[in-house]
Amino acid sequence: MPTTIDTKLNDDIIVSKGLEAFKNSLAPLGKFSTDYSKEAVNKGASLKVPLIGSLTASDEENAYEKETGTLGAVEVVLNGYAKATVGLTDRQFMESSAASLNIFAGQMGAAVATKVIEGVFAKITKANYPATLAATAGMTMMQLLTLARAKFGELKVPLTNRVYFPSPSAYTALAEDSAVQVASALAYGGTEYVRDGVIPRLLGFDLVESTVLPASFAAPNGFIVHPAALAVATRAVVPSDPKGYLDQRTVTDPDTGITMSYRRHYASGAGKHFLTFECYYGAAVGLKDALVLMPAIPAASGS
Repeated sequence: MPTTIDTKLNDDIIVSKGLEAFKNSLAPLGKFSTDYSKEAVNKGASLKVPLIGSLTASDEENAYEKETGTLGAVEVVLNGYAKATVGLTDRQFMESSAASLNIFAGQMGAAVATKVIEGVFAKITKANYPATLAATAGMTMMQLLTLARAKFGELKVPLTNRVYFPSPSAYTALAEDSAVQVASALAYGGTEYVRDGVIPRLLGFDLVESTVLPASFAAPNGFIVHPAALAVATRAVVPSDPKGYLDQRTVTDPDTGITMSYRRHYASGAGKHFLTFECYYGAAVGLKDALVLMPAIPAASGS
């Protein structure tokens, strides 16, 4: 006969693994300006997310209350909602091994993160980020990335925290480039590049390989970005009647503030425990020049 301790232990396992997967899968959004909090809000609430603008220095002495830069903020509306729900029979919930619970909890957490990233990346469009690159026929991906670096310089984007989100085809093209292979081998000093396929920094850009990207027609080869380009926020979801659930809690990663809500209730008619991970999220365009879409490379003539 299952006890309260048994169910509590299983909930703890599910919540721990679900949050870990949510945090790890949400990592790409850490390259933007973020505001994660365990604060509970209603869907549609708005908040200000700090956005660092261009900072300059001054040679004016004693003017300690005269700002030399701006710490702006953009309004983010939490109009996005993401959830993952599974139903488990009494036997599945109580008799599944910790390993099995970890697997489906991890899948749930990752699914919620994917939904959030899809919603955030929907903001990355040509209309929101109009800066363009003039790719020439037959150029390589490294040449296109060099052109992108020059564009960021032209737009006076800070040299720090630059990131490249390549499309799968762009990542493959870079991985096949002999110059990249040599640079990767030198960076790792061993077989890490061949074993894991992870390309290190290139031309001042960290590379982030993501399974979720903006629509391919907007960014055929991905995009380069600085954190000031996009503001992202997430918040917890709290049921209107928490007493109606066998377990209901908000879980937060102490290092990042990334938060997800968990609830479980039992439906006697279906004979199942229904488990849900969920969160509210929102995104807003920041500095339009801090993100450049990477265009398709025209085919060389005669090819």
